Amino acid sequence: MVKKKRKKLYLIDGSNNFYRSYYAIRGLTTSDGLATNALYGFIQMLRKLLREHKPDAIAVSFDRPARTFRHEIYPEYKADRKPMPDDLSIQLPLVLELLEGYRIRVVSQDGVEADDLLGSLACRARDSGYEVVIATSDKDFFQLVGDGISVYHTGREKMLDADAVEESFGLPPEKVVDVMAIQGDSIDGVPGIPGIGEKGAKDLIREHGSLEAIYANLDAVGKKSHRKKLEEHREIALLSKDLVTLRCDLEPSIDLDSLALTEPDNRKLHELFRRCEFQSLMQETMPDRTLDWTPVIIESPEELGERTAGEKELAIHVSGSPTGEPRIVAFSSDRDQALVVNAGAEGMGKALSSLFESGKRFIAHNIKSAFHLMAKAGWSLPADFEDTMLISYVLRPGQYGHELESIVREKLVRDLIEIPADSPQLELGGDGSESGVRAAADRAESTLELFRSLNGDLENDPSLRSVYETIEKPLVPVLQRMETAGIRVDVDFLSEMSKRFSKRLDELEERIYGEAGEEFNINSPSQLGSILFEKLGYPIIRKTRKTKGYSTAVEVLEELAARGYPIPALILEHRELHKLKSTYIEAFPGMIGPDGRLRTTFNQAVAATGRLSSSEPNLQNIPIRTELGREIRKAFVAEEGHVIMSADYSQIELRLAAHMSGDEDMIDAFRGDIDIHRRTAARMFGIDERLVNSDQRRAAKTINFGVLYGMSAFRVGNELGIPTSEAKAFVQAYFDRYPKIRTMLDATLEEARSTGKVTTMFGRVRYIPEIRNRSFTVRSNAERMATNAPIQGSAADILKIAMIRLDEHLQKSSSRTRMLLTVHDEIVFEVPEEELGAIEKDITRVMESVATLSVPLSVEARWGRSWFEAKQ
Repeated sequence: MVKKKRKKLYLIDGSNNFYRSYYAIRGLTTSDGLATNALYGFIQMLRKLLREHKPDAIAVSFDRPARTFRHEIYPEYKADRKPMPDDLSIQLPLVLELLEGYRIRVVSQDGVEADDLLGSLACRARDSGYEVVIATSDKDFFQLVGDGISVYHTGREKMLDADAVEESFGLPPEKVVDVMAIQGDSIDGVPGIPGIGEKGAKDLIREHGSLEAIYANLDAVGKKSHRKKLEEHREIALLSKDLVTLRCDLEPSIDLDSLALTEPDNRKLHELFRRCEFQSLMQETMPDRTLDWTPVIIESPEELGERTAGEKELAIHVSGSPTGEPRIVAFSSDRDQALVVNAGAEGMGKALSSLFESGKRFIAHNIKSAFHLMAKAGWSLPADFEDTMLISYVLRPGQYGHELESIVREKLVRDLIEIPADSPQLELGGDGSESGVRAAADRAESTLELFRSLNGDLENDPSLRSVYETIEKPLVPVLQRMETAGIRVDVDFLSEMSKRFSKRLDELEERIYGEAGEEFNINSPSQLGSILFEKLGYPIIRKTRKTKGYSTAVEVLEELAARGYPIPALILEHRELHKLKSTYIEAFPGMIGPDGRLRTTFNQAVAATGRLSSSEPNLQNIPIRTELGREIRKAFVAEEGHVIMSADYSQIELRLAAHMSGDEDMIDAFRGDIDIHRRTAARMFGIDERLVNSDQRRAAKTINFGVLYGMSAFRVGNELGIPTSEAKAFVQAYFDRYPKIRTMLDATLEEARSTGKVTTMFGRVRYIPEIRNRSFTVRSNAERMATNAPIQGSAADILKIAMIRLDEHLQKSSSRTRMLLTVHDEIVFEVPEEELGAIEKDITRVMESVATLSVPLSVEARWGRSWFEAKQ
């Protein structure tokens, strides 16, 4: 006869796992500052348990605040326990919501400790034929382990039966309470016997069998000090045993069948994960989607005109071919079902172009990408448009991402229809049921829904509405034109540079091997560490945090090089050359178009500060602090008859600091065109400006910029190569001379702490949720971000406004000058030689007049045949 398989009941010690998750994961919050670390850890524990153990039934128990019998017999029980941390207590309702979503029952009872409730349920379920597993890292539950009851240790992720408990604890489960009675438990306030620790307690029980056996024959206790303490604290020991013994005789009114595991409520879980910004979990719990519409396929220009005639606004999605031409265009409106247009149909290109210049408003997600496809086809670009990606970015600049898929999941609680891999070859036709057609239509429909939702949020904040309307949106066509223009690259120069770098790398390797006395993998930190610190005996500056191996980080090598050790200096040069060669010199030629120009993509919706970034390739990361890095700019050249012009805002962040703080001394320096670093040095050191030497000016410059970035005295000391105490004195002297800077920074921090955000001069918001984090490291980093964000963000806004106004000027003046690039506070142009004199004045005038400050904005414009020459 086949033995019937026992059902598995898992009982989760909720409080234990909740606290354990809190301390195991630190610093996890949503973008608006809600702590989610304990919740996330609890989720991972629960999901792993459900996935790997597949229980038939499950329950979770949490302690209630009510007093229990243990408090009655011993008032000091748990008396010293600290209250639950604030950032933990706010997560408990979220965990209960999680369990509700999983349809897992939470069992609790006033006046009964969760451990006793779980113990009684475990014993009752075992007697009813269940295989019971208690999921906890609390060793108190070891006492219950035996036939039919196991402990799944959630900390070690290990299943413990009686043999495993004995191996782990050193005694069998039935001896656990006796050991704990003697040892006590300081966390729970169980007194035990003072002076006898865990080892002594285990030795006593191992020798005598139980607490009662010890007291039945106390004279047999060999160690005199133990015998005396046992005798003096007999009542406390027996009381302690009562306190640590779990109750198994309670009769909670819980039907075991009601604990059967069922399918979770994915919609409820998805909503919780959405609020907590758990992206991958959101995707996993996305509700099944049913499509109740079929797009209308437009094959003729006449039908397109008829279908769109009465529309004032249309959401749009443009799908391109592998070569960059628009293939299908999908439209969505409130009035009609989605339309999908075959862009290649006869006469359709002209019809689409006319539609885009009709004055209607077009709504897209990342409309710049659509503009490129339209421009490639020669279509007109809409003048009236909206971009849901940019609205999302302005509303929540620091969130996880602004891709259409992510925002649709968050705001519309669904997945987009997947675009099939062969969609570029898709032929339009039939009834519109083909997945590629429906995918395009779905994106247009979803964009329109998103716009309704996000635009409503934007309407509630006039400042953010202004940032979107006056900065981000008008910048789109400017960036599109810059990306289309690209910049010419001298491939021959790159080839020659690559050869020079290869030769130098070979020379460096030979010298490194010679100094080391053997060949090794220069790019291997472990091999380099062994050579430097074991074989050659260099002083160990630092070890890595995770592996505790020898650190060969840049700062370590720089310090060793400064001490005169030869290999670190050679390694630093080798690393720089290798990175420049692989990342730029060898990569750029493969990215250059047939016209000899390199094109990057400018990203508006990435940096939380409001700054633009670039990618494929990232031209903003070309190193400029070293001579070798700057040399790469020689490869960026002007077309024949043109020059490269670089227009750079001078010390814009310091000028903004002077304006925003209202510090009269700094304002006076900038108005008088005085060297601000020399002025600062004179104020700090109490000397005449004419007597300031280069070291003093360098110190002042470091602090001028350092205070804006929240740089610590320790960091300032490192930058200047001086003791921290001396650096601290420098910083204090700075604030003594510029007290309004200190006031401004303090006010910024107070704004961040009270509201969780900071704002720029133009109303852009940067959320700083980590400012309230309990971790000193996380909180300190957040304070540095908060300190600089209003200034850096205002500088980014000024640069963007300048680009918009410059583009307007160039368009109106019919100039052949083109904006090509922007890097931080710099804008790069390609200028016909005959326009040079006039355009330099125009560019400088426009850039210096974009904002009215208490100090003048200053722009340095220079030019040359290459980007390198323009920066000299």
